[in-house]
Amino acid sequence: MATVDDLKQAAAGSVKVIDIRKRPDSGRIPGSTRHEGSAVESDPPFTKDERVVLYCGSGNSCSRIASNLRERGYLGVEALEGGYTAWVEAGLPVEPNPHAVEESR
Repeated sequence: MATVDDLKQAAAGSVKVIDIRKRPDSGRIPGSTRHEGSAVESDPPFTKDERVVLYCGSGNSCSRIASNLRERGYLGVEALEGGYTAWVEAGLPVEPNPHAVEESR
């Protein structure tokens, strides 16, 4: 499991960060890409040799998916402890999310 500090201190380009939130809001972790969790689990958009950090809202879904991928040989896959919520609560920067889900009112 990767912590917010681990991800914050990672050298640029050394880790692929993937947002798997079902209902992403207007922000995302800078440099992350968006993929459906089920798609990442069935057909990962990375190789078995890459370091990858998955994040969801709270850390639960991404932990399960990361665990399943590691069992299949994707040993560099980790979940972000506490998910996107932990990132935001740590006061770290976010960037606009082009995949934000509009709330129906």
